[in-house]
Amino acid sequence: MGVHRIWHHGLVPTEGKRPLDALRSRLISRQRQHDDYTVADLGSSDDGGSRRCDLKFAYEGGERRYSVQVLLSLCYRAGEDRVTWLLAAACTRPWRSCHDAPAHRIGLEELGASGSDEIPIETPVLAMRGWSRQECDHLADLLGEALVAPWRSSAVLVLTEPPTVPVAGWPGLVNVFDVDDRFRHTLNRHLPLGCVLPQGARLYVPPCDQLPDFVEAASPVSGEALEDAITRLIQARSRTPLPEEWAQVPSVRDWYATDPFASPEREPDAELVGKLGRAERELAEARGVITILRKKAKAHAEERDRHAGEVKTLRRRLEDVCATDVACLREQLAQLQAEVDDYARAFEETEAERDELRRVNGLLAGRLARHHDADDEVVAAERPPEEFPSFGELIGAASASLKHLAITAEPAPAAILDHHPKAAAWRRKAWDALRTLDAYAGARTSLLDAGQDPGPELSDVLAFARTGQPGSLISANIIALAESDTVTTNERLRQARTFRVDPRTNPAGRDYFGAHIALERFKSPAPRLHFLDDTDRTGTVYVGYLGAHLPTSKTN
Repeated sequence: MGVHRIWHHGLVPTEGKRPLDALRSRLISRQRQHDDYTVADLGSSDDGGSRRCDLKFAYEGGERRYSVQVLLSLCYRAGEDRVTWLLAAACTRPWRSCHDAPAHRIGLEELGASGSDEIPIETPVLAMRGWSRQECDHLADLLGEALVAPWRSSAVLVLTEPPTVPVAGWPGLVNVFDVDDRFRHTLNRHLPLGCVLPQGARLYVPPCDQLPDFVEAASPVSGEALEDAITRLIQARSRTPLPEEWAQVPSVRDWYATDPFASPEREPDAELVGKLGRAERELAEARGVITILRKKAKAHAEERDRHAGEVKTLRRRLEDVCATDVACLREQLAQLQAEVDDYARAFEETEAERDELRRVNGLLAGRLARHHDADDEVVAAERPPEEFPSFGELIGAASASLKHLAITAEPAPAAILDHHPKAAAWRRKAWDALRTLDAYAGARTSLLDAGQDPGPELSDVLAFARTGQPGSLISANIIALAESDTVTTNERLRQARTFRVDPRTNPAGRDYFGAHIALERFKSPAPRLHFLDDTDRTGTVYVGYLGAHLPTSKTN
């Protein structure tokens, strides 16, 4: 028995605090009101900063002449305003345009779903005759952009004359627009010459299906020819590979590659057993490496303390010789200063090695977590540290890629640091600090969204770094969760640490940022990164300031 497949994908607007659960509940509740199909919840999973769930539908065609199996996979990424969906369907006979579209049968268009081109998937024909010029210009601009978009995965049928037989859409794969001649001219101004709409009808085929557009310029338009063109498009989708962003999802890939009407095999997967064995061996090796690195980190810490003690001894010797002869003192001072500089450089190198070991420990912890759950990926953490020519570009890259952070920091204080000789080192440490905050926020919000207790390891950023959680790239010694009482109780100093936040966090639009990370501990300008942890409410960590040390009671 042949299995004929189709797929289409797009977006659904979110609603409520847990949009994925809300969409799943609405689809399951709808089935209780319609007994012409069945639905099974295949469960959900977490993947880093995203959640995914799968629903399986089944129904029979007219007079039970064929059967249909449908897999609907939903994915929600934290911080986005829409849920992405992919509908994969299999039929025991070749698809035709007269068949009931799976998206319509399960009620997907009732959720306000749209295709990948953001055109809503709707069954009725959208009549656009007699619209105002402003309405025509606006919609022609949007439609013209969608028609030439390379990522468009649904077809668009535009009619300028009524066909001999009424033609309806196929939700998810074909949208139908009935337009007048004025809109046709308006739309053609937004299209290249090869895509212009003639007087009659044109079926704009998605680029992924690699079919020519169907053009009918005869009058009246043949409805039968249009139906045949839509049928050819639907059947061509059976040979079109899954979109890249869905092709690597295990549940979708496995369902689409197998016969959903066949009974499941009960024998164990030898390949999976082999992979699990290799994963266990790699896990044991990773644990051994972590043990060695911890010993090295302890040795480096002891060496750092020894260097610090020697520096203190040299400073005491410098004070002891202050009463000696001036000429002799100057000579000794020069020698001692040279030794102090050597030890200071050694101290800085030790700190740099300690930070690198901390970063390697975080990467290995991420690799360890990946082997515990084959679906977890820590590719982002395994990339080498990025180099940024300026703090402005660093902040821009962080705003674009670190989705759990809200960076409200003004760029001017950070830009001043670019002229310092140690700016490159500070930028590397700031990048690791921002990635650590993003990893902490992602791990904590993922557990909170799942209704689980984050536990003591994720109680705050300091505990996250101190326990070496996956994604922790900085030392816990440079993290402070609060300022001193002197700063906190002084209104002037407190206002200097008050920065912008979302009204959901504080209706006043501003809040106090006492927590900070030291990019340089002692030497001026001793740059600091101030942050506010709001993962319990909005799932966000704010970064309100990046620049030189803010004023204290010891500064003017």
